[in-house]
Amino acid sequence: MKLQNRRSILPKIVLALLVFFGITAGFKFNPGFKKAENHIPFSLNVSLLRPLHATADQWGFVRGSASWARGNSLFMDDVIGSIQSNPGIVFLASQPGGLVQNNFSTTSGTDFTISIKLGGTFTASSTAYTGTKDFSNYLELRNEGTTGTADIALQFYWDDNPRDTTQDGALVRYRLKMLNPSQDSGSLADIESYVYSPDLADAKYVPATHNNVVQGLVQVYSWDNKLAEDTEIGNNATKGRVILEEMDNRTVFCFKTVVRILGGANLMPTLYPNEGFCNNAAANDEYYKLAYSQKLTGDLEVTAKSGWEEPSGATLSTGDGSLCGTPVSLNYGLFNMNGFVKDFVDASDIPANYVQATRVDGLYARIGTSGKSGDSGDDKSVLWDDLRKSTIDALDIVFEASPTL
Repeated sequence: MKLQNRRSILPKIVLALLVFFGITAGFKFNPGFKKAENHIPFSLNVSLLRPLHATADQWGFVRGSASWARGNSLFMDDVIGSIQSNPGIVFLASQPGGLVQNNFSTTSGTDFTISIKLGGTFTASSTAYTGTKDFSNYLELRNEGTTGTADIALQFYWDDNPRDTTQDGALVRYRLKMLNPSQDSGSLADIESYVYSPDLADAKYVPATHNNVVQGLVQVYSWDNKLAEDTEIGNNATKGRVILEEMDNRTVFCFKTVVRILGGANLMPTLYPNEGFCNNAAANDEYYKLAYSQKLTGDLEVTAKSGWEEPSGATLSTGDGSLCGTPVSLNYGLFNMNGFVKDFVDASDIPANYVQATRVDGLYARIGTSGKSGDSGDDKSVLWDDLRKSTIDALDIVFEASPTL
C-alpha cells in the first residue's frame, strides 16, 4: 500500500473508530407511576457513563477521553453522594433485602427494577484484578420480572470512599443494548469500569524508588464485543481497554488505550477490501494504540503518541508509534484547553510548557506489557495497567448473580 494512501485515509478510519464510542441513555422516574407505589426519591444519570466520543480529527481519543473520565467519575460520585445524603434511602437500603423498586424508567422508556443494598458484603470479579473483591454497597438495574444475569443492565459495586487506599474502590459494568435500546440495539458488548487507589506503601508504587512519582487514582475501562453495528469499524472493534491515571498529586493526567479491530474489517473497500487498515493478506487482527499525558494546570497542555499495528505473533510491539510498520507516523500530537494544536511534531520541538516526549514515550512503551502492576498484579492482586495482547484478546466481562443482603 502506498504511504500517501494510508496517510490520507487515516483520519477517516480513526474518526470512524472513535465516533461509535457513546451512549446517551439518561435515567428518570416514570411520571405515570401509581400513587400506591412508594417510588425512590432518587435519580440515576447513566448518560455520564458515555464512553470515548470523538471530534472530527484523527486524535479524537485525546479530546474524548477527558470527557469520558469525568463522566465516569461523576456517575460514581453522583450515585454515592445522592444515596449518602438521603437518610431515608440509607435506612431502607440497609435493611434485610435492601431497597427494591419497579418502574424505574430510562428516558428511552425502558422500565427497570432498581435495587440498592448498603452495608453488606457484595462479592464481584473483574478483568482488572484476579479472584474476587468484597464491596460494601451495591446498586442494580434489571429487566422487570426477571432473575437471571442475562437480564441485568447495570451493576455498581462500591466501598464508601473509592479514593481510600485501604478500600477496594468501585466497579461498574453495564450493557449498552439494554440501557439504550433505541440507539444501541446493535451492541453486543458488556462494559466494565474499575476505579481504584493503589497503596503507595506497595513496593510497585513507593515514590522514593520510582523517581518520586506519586501514583494516584486509576480507572480501567474494558469492553468485550462490538459496541455498534451501524459502521464497519463499530462491527469490528470488538475488544478494548482504556487506562487513566491521576499522577503527581493530581497535576498530571495519563492515558493509554489498545483497541482490537478484526483483521477482516472492510475499512477500505475500494483499495483493499476486507483487509483491515494495514492491508495484510493474512488478515490478522489489528490494534490501535494511543498514549498521552496532560497537565492539569495552566492551559491543560497535552502531548500524545499513537500507532497502529497488525502483529503476526502473540505480542504487541512496545514503543512503536508507526502506522502498520511503515515510516509514517502522526507523532507527536499537541493539544491545549482550546483543542488540537499541531501534530507531526518532533520530540525536540515540543514546547517547554508541554509534557515532554520522554514521559509520553515511557507511557506508550507500557502498551503491550503488564505495566506498573506487573504480571501477577500488585499487593491487592490488581492488574490495572495490563495492556498485553493476550489480555485484550481474552477480555470477557462477567455479570454476577444478584447478591443478597
